[in-house]
Amino acid sequence: MKIPPNASRPFPGLLRSTLLLAAVAALGGCGLRQANPYLAQQAMPETLRVPAGYTAVLEAQGRGELLYECQAVKRAPYEYAWLLLSRGIRLADGAGSTVTYYPGARARWEHSDGSKVSAQELVEVPGDRQNLPLQRAMVGPSDTPGALANIRYIQGRRTVAGVVANPSCTSATLGMRVSVPYEADYVFWRPAA
Repeated sequence: MKIPPNASRPFPGLLRSTLLLAAVAALGGCGLRQANPYLAQQAMPETLRVPAGYTAVLEAQGRGELLYECQAVKRAPYEYAWLLLSRGIRLADGAGSTVTYYPGARARWEHSDGSKVSAQELVEVPGDRQNLPLQRAMVGPSDTPGALANIRYIQGRRTVAGVVANPSCTSATLGMRVSVPYEADYVFWRPAA
């Protein structure tokens, strides 16, 4: 059917809207990424928020297995706890580089480019009994150039699993080793320019 050039076309607004929606859908498939919901500081517990004046410059995700061993942590009376044996938690950034996180009292992060930082202060908000705690570390200045140079804060923002839920660590399970899956997202912040 041929439409004369001066004839009105039915539903011109609907046609335009349909084409616009198709274009947006096509762009969505081209790798455009929505803003990461974990960057919203208001969604974080207040104790984990990064102060104003800092910008997120690196995000790294970890996924794998953590190895724990049931050990006696106190005598008379004895207390037992699952202690992490895994040497470090490997994280991958968006560029495919590795950041290794060494948890503990002197937590530190080392990037595959050689840069590294250590926690001066570590705040944790416990998750439930099955998930690792959320964290915010204030780190000291790095003495090596690289991706972690000038990083001041690191947030452990999303954790899934990573904790031994069963069996309980008791005298009956002393010395037992258990491997558990985990997932975690870390965001690295430096002062805004």
